[in-house]
Amino acid sequence: MNNKFLIILVISMLNITNSFSQTNTTDLESFSTMGKQSEILSSGNEEMLYVKEGKGQLHHMWFGGGFEGIENTVIRIYVDEETKPSIVMKMSEGFANAYHSNNNFQSSSIIGKTGSKGGVYNTFKIPYGEKIKITAQNKEIKGKSGQYFWWILRGTSNMPLIINGVSLPENARMKLHKVEDKLVNAYAEFDLCNTKKDGLLYMVYMQGEAAEPNKIYKEEWHKLSFLEACMRAYIGGNKEAVFLSSGLEDYFLGTYYFESGRFANDLAGLTYFDKKNQKFAGYRIHERDPFYFKNGLRLTCKSGETWLGNNNKKLGDAPNCNFTTYTWIYEW
Repeated sequence: MNNKFLIILVISMLNITNSFSQTNTTDLESFSTMGKQSEILSSGNEEMLYVKEGKGQLHHMWFGGGFEGIENTVIRIYVDEETKPSIVMKMSEGFANAYHSNNNFQSSSIIGKTGSKGGVYNTFKIPYGEKIKITAQNKEIKGKSGQYFWWILRGTSNMPLIINGVSLPENARMKLHKVEDKLVNAYAEFDLCNTKKDGLLYMVYMQGEAAEPNKIYKEEWHKLSFLEACMRAYIGGNKEAVFLSSGLEDYFLGTYYFESGRFANDLAGLTYFDKKNQKFAGYRIHERDPFYFKNGLRLTCKSGETWLGNNNKKLGDAPNCNFTTYTWIYEW
């Protein structure tokens, strides 16, 4: 067999794209920066941590510190020529740390928290084509001394974006869609994101809590019956949903209303759970369990659920709930 033909055949079988095949180790150059015991946040202003020009991806972030209110530090990531950053996240929700708790959790390789306040990290691959800029801000500590902050940022120039062995388009960009402290009536449906582009759902973080402390329940299990909610995806404007789960705790790979408590791994985690006060927080990563879409994605959830195909009878007696969600998507 002709060697040239054999090479083409192998490339085709492995689904190697042009951008990948044209990239080799001679094109790759990693970069890394840090801040150590810095009081940069004491200004209260948005401060630049790092800027990198060229093409590549940021693939590691770590932030540390122990001052009061560090979880409210806002990290912004500007990609290419953005004046409005496509990623704006708090150090709490942005790293799956719910309700500003001191919980650390068994960390995964993609996201984690190893300290009581700081020690948050991720290895999200955030691509850029011209430039990337990372900033931090904490208005609450303006003018205060001794508010020390540490950080590590690392990436690689000219690195193609490959997720679970699949090369994404060169124009793929990570976008963060947020819902913050939204009151959702019992059994109502709400959007986590609504994009019109093609893409890949990468990760969902959600924290939810019952918003009716004086509600009286006929049965004990009804207190957490808002967890019966199914995650739904509406693709390309379709009005018929694709179901991503059989329940809310099921989506986060829990079972029976998270009966075994907190856990964390590379697919999912329950980073906060307060059964008595009807509060939870969890993340679900779709890197090894990809969910691609074309012509748009509307991702939704509910505060409770009805029996599908059974006259929409209500399951349990779900309360109104407050939800905060961070939905990470690669769009192109």
